[in-house]
Amino acid sequence: MLVRAGTAAATATSLSGLRRLWRGGGKGAAACFPLGRALVAVRGAEAAVFLQGLLTNDVTRLVAGDGPSAAAGPPRALYAHALNVQGRCLYDLILYRLHENPDEEPHILLECDSGVLDAIQNHLKLYKIRRKVNITPCLDLSLWAIIPGERAGDIAGSLTQRADQSLILTPDPRTEVMGWRLITKKGANLSEMIPGSHIGNIEDYHRHRYKQG
Repeated sequence: MLVRAGTAAATATSLSGLRRLWRGGGKGAAACFPLGRALVAVRGAEAAVFLQGLLTNDVTRLVAGDGPSAAAGPPRALYAHALNVQGRCLYDLILYRLHENPDEEPHILLECDSGVLDAIQNHLKLYKIRRKVNITPCLDLSLWAIIPGERAGDIAGSLTQRADQSLILTPDPRTEVMGWRLITKKGANLSEMIPGSHIGNIEDYHRHRYKQG
């Protein structure tokens, strides 16, 4: 499966405030943090329309670009919150677009806390009714936070060579200082996929995340 990536040159960008997350003062290619979060696939002709009524962000952007950025295509990822019928926020989510163009069947991954995986699925199925969508957990996938170092090079290019193990590489849609998101097949060896990378301490990543508010 091909890697879905944004601009490869952006992986080499030095992210202010993240140097402490890189081993050796940022001399490696990247620090990789296993997030242990869950992924749910929502796929079908009405996937975007279905999610549009349940989430805070404009999910239709994932199936057709709009505004000045339309020429660049729809975004690869969006940040959103799931709502109940009263409009109260229930869960925070990151959405990932797997389909490549508007002509393909919409295929969207929802990232959520692993502790609410069942609740998210039940919430979605409650409102599915007759919508033409399939909702399935992605237990064969793993999610990583990638903090590129000063010697990041072409991370996207490295992953393309291991396209059988990598699914998505995209900037974190919340803020640049949170680095990149990488979705791989479960059990993938990131040190082989991204030469020069290392597995970081997840507690360091969480401390950095908490400081962002």
